[in-house]
Amino acid sequence: MSAFITFKRWSLIDGRTESELIKLVREEFQPHYAKLNGCLGLGLLHIDGTRSYLTQQFWESRERWHATTSSDDYQAWWQEYVPLLERWDEIMEFEDEWEAEDLLGTSAGP
Repeated sequence: MSAFITFKRWSLIDGRTESELIKLVREEFQPHYAKLNGCLGLGLLHIDGTRSYLTQQFWESRERWHATTSSDDYQAWWQEYVPLLERWDEIMEFEDEWEAEDLLGTSAGP
């Protein structure tokens, strides 16, 4: 099995700052994702010369991601997550998403 990574590209909404984005990820999102079985961590990358960012979720494997996100425990986790998403949507605008598997084992994640 290989590590599984999800990517989403977001744009910072006008009037919002990178510092408030970083604070939200560090103080709210990272601790919340740490509760998920098999989630290795989150990444946040700024795309040079833009107001766009890539978010990454690092998972042990696609199988672990699927098992975790299909569980009853995940539904409870999600209910706690909804208010965080609402705060996120006040700062960021969605652009695109994709998934990848690390076939060579080169992306260690956070």
